[in-house]
Amino acid sequence: MRSLRCGCVFSSAALYVQNRLRGLQANTARTLAGSAAYEAAFRAVRTHGGFGFAQEYHVERYFRESVLNFIAPVSEELILSYVAEKALGMPKSY
Repeated sequence: MRSLRCGCVFSSAALYVQNRLRGLQANTARTLAGSAAYEAAFRAVRTHGGFGFAQEYHVERYFRESVLNFIAPVSEELILSYVAEKALGMPKSY
């Protein structure tokens, strides 16, 4: 799954540089990168144990900020609906 995330994010970045980035690629990359950030932050909190919530280690801040990827500026559910509509041809559900 990691190589899929990297490939998607890098190809979206390349399309952005070429001014050819489309909504489908951007939304897919954002969702996958947000999931990767959350998984990494959650693992860091678990690794630090009780100190994962201590402010002096900044792990709790990274965890809080990683959750923000799922709700702002657009929720993950809306992004997945958009991807389903554009990539899979499903009817619009929002």
